[in-house]
Amino acid sequence: MENVSMSSARRLDGYRAYNRAADAFETVAWKAPQANRFESRAANDAHTDAPTFRDVMNAMPGWVVVVGGGIAAAFMGAMLGGMLQV
Repeated sequence: MENVSMSSARRLDGYRAYNRAADAFETVAWKAPQANRFESRAANDAHTDAPTFRDVMNAMPGWVVVVGGGIAAAFMGAMLGGMLQV
């Protein structure tokens, strides 16, 4: 088995990445380097208020409620019919 010595700079990089020195026979998982130039602000930081539930309901046309109720009733009827068939 060949022993490969690490330079002192590489040894220091390993210590900084794992916050401890790696033992000679211990498996060490790879860890991604930290980004030093991270910006904490969001890319789309324009302040806009999210619509409330009441705004969404007021903007919805009346036929959507009727069609949605019909679909829900049909689904529940199909489920009940399937249960009664068994």
